[in-house]
Amino acid sequence: MDFVLKKLDNVLKISSIVNLHFFEFQNEYHTKADKHPFYELVFVSSGKLFINSESFKGELNKNQMIVHKPNEMHSLSCGKKASPVVIIIGFTCSSSKIDEFSNNPFTLSPLMVKKLAEIVKEGRNVFLPPYDIPVYDMKKKKNAPFGAEQLLENLLEYFFISVLRSTENTPTKEDSNSERLMVSEITSYLDDNYKEKITIDDLAFLFGTNRTTLCREFKNYTKKTVTEYLDDIKIKKAKEYIKNSTKTFTEIASSLNFESIHYFTRFFKKHTGVSPKAYRLENKD
Repeated sequence: MDFVLKKLDNVLKISSIVNLHFFEFQNEYHTKADKHPFYELVFVSSGKLFINSESFKGELNKNQMIVHKPNEMHSLSCGKKASPVVIIIGFTCSSSKIDEFSNNPFTLSPLMVKKLAEIVKEGRNVFLPPYDIPVYDMKKKKNAPFGAEQLLENLLEYFFISVLRSTENTPTKEDSNSERLMVSEITSYLDDNYKEKITIDDLAFLFGTNRTTLCREFKNYTKKTVTEYLDDIKIKKAKEYIKNSTKTFTEIASSLNFESIHYFTRFFKKHTGVSPKAYRLENKD
Protein backbone atom coordinates (compact mmCIF):
# COMPACT_ATOMS: atom_id res chain seq x y z
CA MET A 1 0.00 0.00 0.00
CA ASP A 2 1.32 3.43 -0.92
CA PHE A 3 0.97 6.05 1.77
CA VAL A 4 -0.03 9.54 0.66
CA LEU A 5 1.73 12.36 2.42
CA LYS A 6 -0.38 15.38 3.23
CA LYS A 7 1.20 18.81 3.27
CA LEU A 8 0.16 20.91 6.27
CA ASP A 9 -1.00 24.46 5.62
CA ASN A 10 0.53 27.33 7.58
CA VAL A 11 -2.37 29.75 7.91
CA LEU A 12 -0.48 31.98 10.35
CA LYS A 13 3.30 32.16 10.25
CA ILE A 14 5.53 34.22 12.55
CA SER A 15 8.67 34.69 10.49
CA SER A 16 10.70 37.00 12.73
CA ILE A 17 10.69 38.70 16.13
CA VAL A 18 11.94 42.24 16.63
CA ASN A 19 11.75 42.55 20.43
CA LEU A 20 10.13 41.09 23.51
CA HIS A 21 9.87 43.33 26.58
CA PHE A 22 8.19 43.00 29.96
CA PHE A 23 8.44 46.07 32.16
CA GLU A 24 6.67 48.62 34.33
CA PHE A 25 6.01 52.09 32.93
CA GLN A 26 6.85 55.02 35.18
CA ASN A 27 4.08 57.41 36.17
CA GLU A 28 3.18 59.89 33.43
CA TYR A 29 5.38 58.04 30.94
CA HIS A 30 4.66 58.54 27.26
CA THR A 31 6.20 57.61 23.93
CA LYS A 32 6.47 59.69 20.79
CA ALA A 33 4.19 58.80 17.90
CA ASP A 34 5.98 56.17 15.85
CA LYS A 35 5.42 53.55 13.16
CA HIS A 36 7.39 50.54 11.95
CA PRO A 37 7.05 47.78 9.33
CA PHE A 38 6.00 45.02 11.75
CA TYR A 39 3.18 44.10 14.11
CA GLU A 40 3.41 45.08 17.77
CA LEU A 41 1.46 43.33 20.51
CA VAL A 42 0.82 45.44 23.63
CA PHE A 43 -0.58 43.68 26.72
CA VAL A 44 -1.29 45.17 30.15
CA SER A 45 -0.62 42.80 33.05
CA SER A 46 -1.67 45.37 35.67
CA GLY A 47 -2.70 49.02 35.79
CA LYS A 48 -3.89 50.84 32.69
CA LEU A 49 -2.31 52.28 29.57
CA PHE A 50 -3.65 54.85 27.11
CA ILE A 51 -3.35 53.90 23.44
CA ASN A 52 -3.36 56.47 20.65
CA SER A 53 -3.22 54.80 17.24
CA GLU A 54 -4.78 55.20 13.83
CA SER A 55 -7.13 52.28 14.61
CA PHE A 56 -7.93 52.89 18.28
CA LYS A 57 -7.81 55.65 20.87
CA GLY A 58 -8.59 54.71 24.46
CA GLU A 59 -7.58 52.76 27.56
CA LEU A 60 -6.00 49.35 27.75
CA ASN A 61 -6.80 47.76 31.12
CA LYS A 62 -5.58 44.70 33.04
CA ASN A 63 -5.41 41.50 30.95
CA GLN A 64 -6.22 43.37 27.74
CA MET A 65 -4.13 43.45 24.58
CA ILE A 66 -4.09 45.33 21.32
CA VAL A 67 -2.01 44.72 18.20
CA HIS A 68 -0.66 47.63 16.17
CA LYS A 69 -0.58 46.90 12.46
CA PRO A 70 2.57 47.40 10.38
CA ASN A 71 3.22 51.05 9.53
CA GLU A 72 0.39 52.21 11.78
CA MET A 73 1.20 55.41 13.65
CA HIS A 74 0.80 54.90 17.41
CA SER A 75 1.91 56.09 20.84
CA LEU A 76 1.51 54.97 24.47
CA SER A 77 1.07 56.93 27.69
CA CYS A 78 -0.04 56.50 31.31
CA GLY A 79 -1.31 58.77 34.09
CA LYS A 80 0.09 59.88 37.43
CA LYS A 81 -0.97 56.77 39.37
CA ALA A 82 -1.20 54.17 36.60
CA SER A 83 2.30 52.54 36.58
CA PRO A 84 1.13 49.75 34.24
CA VAL A 85 3.11 46.53 33.85
CA VAL A 86 3.27 45.92 30.12
CA ILE A 87 4.39 43.28 27.62
CA ILE A 88 5.43 44.50 24.18
CA ILE A 89 6.31 42.05 21.39
CA GLY A 90 7.31 43.16 17.91
CA PHE A 91 7.02 40.54 15.15
CA THR A 92 6.22 39.90 11.51
CA CYS A 93 3.26 37.72 10.56
CA SER A 94 1.95 36.22 7.32
CA SER A 95 -1.72 36.50 8.29
CA SER A 96 -3.77 39.68 8.30
CA LYS A 97 -6.32 37.88 10.52
CA ILE A 98 -4.67 39.42 13.56
CA ASP A 99 -5.55 42.87 12.24
CA GLU A 100 -8.87 42.45 14.02
CA PHE A 101 -7.07 42.99 17.33
CA SER A 102 -6.06 46.49 16.21
CA ASN A 103 -9.45 48.19 16.43
CA ASN A 104 -10.42 47.37 20.03
CA PRO A 105 -8.78 45.97 23.18
CA PHE A 106 -9.20 42.22 23.55
CA THR A 107 -9.43 40.71 27.04
CA LEU A 108 -7.44 37.52 27.48
CA SER A 109 -8.78 34.65 29.56
CA PRO A 110 -6.58 33.31 32.41
CA LEU A 111 -5.55 30.43 30.14
CA MET A 112 -4.52 32.80 27.34
CA VAL A 113 -2.57 34.93 29.82
CA LYS A 114 -0.64 31.80 30.81
CA LYS A 115 0.14 31.11 27.16
CA LEU A 116 1.44 34.66 26.81
CA ALA A 117 3.56 34.13 29.93
CA GLU A 118 5.10 31.04 28.31
CA ILE A 119 6.11 33.23 25.36
CA VAL A 120 7.83 35.69 27.70
CA LYS A 121 9.68 32.88 29.50
CA GLU A 122 10.87 31.30 26.26
CA GLY A 123 11.83 34.73 24.94
CA ARG A 124 14.23 35.00 27.85
CA ASN A 125 15.81 31.73 26.72
CA VAL A 126 16.41 33.25 23.29
CA PHE A 127 17.38 36.87 24.02
CA LEU A 128 19.88 38.52 26.32
CA PRO A 129 18.73 41.15 28.85
CA PRO A 130 17.77 43.88 29.42
CA TYR A 131 14.12 42.85 29.16
CA ASP A 132 12.72 45.84 31.04
CA ILE A 133 14.29 48.55 28.89
CA PRO A 134 13.07 49.14 25.31
CA VAL A 135 15.93 48.50 22.87
CA TYR A 136 16.00 48.46 19.09
CA ASP A 137 18.35 45.50 18.70
CA MET A 138 17.90 42.66 21.19
CA LYS A 139 20.89 40.30 21.16
CA LYS A 140 20.47 36.54 21.05
CA LYS A 141 22.01 34.24 23.64
CA LYS A 142 24.91 32.18 22.32
CA ASN A 143 24.08 29.09 24.39
CA ALA A 144 20.28 29.04 24.25
CA PRO A 145 18.48 25.78 25.08
CA PHE A 146 17.93 23.37 22.20
CA GLY A 147 15.24 24.59 19.83
CA ALA A 148 14.53 27.77 21.81
CA GLU A 149 14.04 30.01 18.76
CA GLN A 150 11.74 27.55 17.03
CA LEU A 151 9.77 26.99 20.23
CA LEU A 152 9.36 30.75 20.66
CA GLU A 153 8.04 31.00 17.11
CA ASN A 154 5.68 28.06 17.71
CA LEU A 155 4.40 29.50 20.99
CA LEU A 156 3.59 32.81 19.33
CA GLU A 157 1.76 31.07 16.49
CA TYR A 158 -0.09 28.83 18.97
CA PHE A 159 -1.08 31.86 21.03
CA PHE A 160 -2.54 33.81 18.12
CA ILE A 161 -4.31 30.81 16.61
CA SER A 162 -5.82 30.01 20.03
CA VAL A 163 -6.96 33.60 20.58
CA LEU A 164 -8.46 33.79 17.08
CA ARG A 165 -10.31 30.52 17.68
CA SER A 166 -11.64 31.84 20.98
CA THR A 167 -13.28 34.74 19.14
CA GLU A 168 -15.20 32.24 17.00
CA ASN A 169 -16.18 29.63 19.60
CA THR A 170 -18.21 29.64 22.79
CA PRO A 171 -15.82 29.81 25.77
CA THR A 172 -15.47 26.56 27.69
CA LYS A 173 -14.75 26.07 31.35
CA GLU A 174 -11.01 25.94 31.87
CA ASP A 175 -9.36 23.12 33.74
CA SER A 176 -9.31 24.04 37.43
CA ASN A 177 -5.99 22.20 37.78
CA SER A 178 -4.42 24.84 35.53
CA GLU A 179 -4.65 27.27 38.46
CA ARG A 180 -2.46 25.08 40.67
CA LEU A 181 0.83 26.76 41.43
CA MET A 182 3.84 24.52 40.76
CA VAL A 183 6.60 25.96 42.93
CA SER A 184 9.11 23.48 41.52
CA GLU A 185 8.74 25.22 38.14
CA ILE A 186 9.47 28.57 39.79
CA THR A 187 12.61 27.28 41.53
CA SER A 188 13.81 25.82 38.21
CA TYR A 189 13.22 29.18 36.55
CA LEU A 190 15.16 30.97 39.30
CA ASP A 191 18.00 28.45 39.05
CA ASP A 192 18.33 29.25 35.35
CA ASN A 193 17.81 33.02 35.54
CA TYR A 194 19.29 34.08 38.89
CA LYS A 195 21.60 36.59 37.19
CA GLU A 196 18.67 38.60 35.81
CA LYS A 197 16.57 41.23 37.51
CA ILE A 198 13.56 39.26 38.83
CA THR A 199 10.67 40.75 40.77
CA ILE A 200 7.76 39.09 42.57
CA ASP A 201 5.40 40.73 40.06
CA ASP A 202 7.39 39.18 37.19
CA LEU A 203 7.10 35.72 38.73
CA ALA A 204 3.42 36.15 39.58
CA PHE A 205 2.62 36.94 35.95
CA LEU A 206 4.91 34.31 34.43
CA PHE A 207 3.42 31.57 36.58
CA GLY A 208 -0.21 32.70 36.51
CA THR A 209 -0.79 33.65 40.13
CA ASN A 210 -0.69 36.68 42.46
CA ARG A 211 1.94 38.05 44.83
CA THR A 212 0.31 36.76 48.01
CA THR A 213 -0.21 33.21 46.77
CA LEU A 214 3.23 33.03 45.21
CA CYS A 215 5.03 34.23 48.35
CA ARG A 216 3.02 31.92 50.62
CA GLU A 217 3.38 28.78 48.49
CA PHE A 218 7.03 29.46 47.75
CA LYS A 219 7.84 29.82 51.46
CA ASN A 220 5.87 26.67 52.31
CA TYR A 221 7.72 24.68 49.63
CA THR A 222 11.28 25.98 50.03
CA LYS A 223 11.21 27.35 53.62
CA LYS A 224 12.68 30.52 52.13
CA THR A 225 11.44 33.74 50.58
CA VAL A 226 12.14 34.34 46.88
CA THR A 227 14.83 36.86 47.84
CA GLU A 228 16.47 34.43 50.25
CA TYR A 229 16.40 31.70 47.60
CA LEU A 230 18.06 33.98 45.02
CA ASP A 231 20.62 35.18 47.56
CA ASP A 232 21.56 31.57 48.37
CA ILE A 233 22.11 30.80 44.70
CA LYS A 234 24.31 33.86 44.23
CA ILE A 235 26.38 33.09 47.33
CA LYS A 236 26.88 29.49 46.20
CA LYS A 237 27.95 30.64 42.73
CA ALA A 238 30.20 33.34 44.18
CA LYS A 239 31.97 30.79 46.40
CA GLU A 240 32.50 28.52 43.39
CA TYR A 241 33.99 31.36 41.36
CA ILE A 242 36.27 32.45 44.20
CA LYS A 243 37.53 28.94 44.97
CA ASN A 244 37.71 27.45 41.49
CA SER A 245 38.56 30.30 39.13
CA THR A 246 41.12 33.06 38.68
CA LYS A 247 38.44 35.68 38.06
CA THR A 248 38.96 38.99 39.83
CA PHE A 249 36.31 40.07 42.32
CA THR A 250 35.19 42.74 39.87
CA GLU A 251 34.72 40.07 37.19
CA ILE A 252 32.82 37.84 39.62
CA ALA A 253 30.56 40.73 40.62
CA SER A 254 29.87 41.45 36.95
CA SER A 255 29.23 37.75 36.19
CA LEU A 256 26.58 37.65 38.91
CA ASN A 257 25.07 40.95 37.72
CA PHE A 258 25.88 43.03 40.81
CA GLU A 259 25.82 46.78 40.27
CA SER A 260 29.35 47.25 41.62
CA ILE A 261 32.23 45.46 43.34
CA HIS A 262 31.40 47.39 46.51
CA TYR A 263 27.81 46.08 46.57
CA PHE A 264 29.04 42.55 45.88
CA THR A 265 31.58 42.75 48.72
CA ARG A 266 28.95 43.95 51.19
CA PHE A 267 26.53 41.26 50.01
CA PHE A 268 29.12 38.49 50.33
CA LYS A 269 30.28 39.55 53.79
CA LYS A 270 26.70 39.89 55.03
CA HIS A 271 25.94 36.28 54.07
CA THR A 272 29.25 34.60 54.92
CA GLY A 273 30.77 36.77 57.66
CA VAL A 274 33.97 37.31 55.67
CA SER A 275 35.01 39.39 52.68
CA PRO A 276 35.57 37.78 49.26
CA LYS A 277 39.31 38.36 49.67
CA ALA A 278 39.39 36.65 53.06
CA TYR A 279 37.30 33.75 51.72
CA ARG A 280 39.75 33.23 48.83
CA LEU A 281 42.70 33.24 51.24
CA GLU A 282 40.97 30.74 53.53
CA ASN A 283 40.30 28.37 50.60
CA LYS A 284 43.61 28.75 48.84
CA ASP A 285 45.24 25.42 48.04
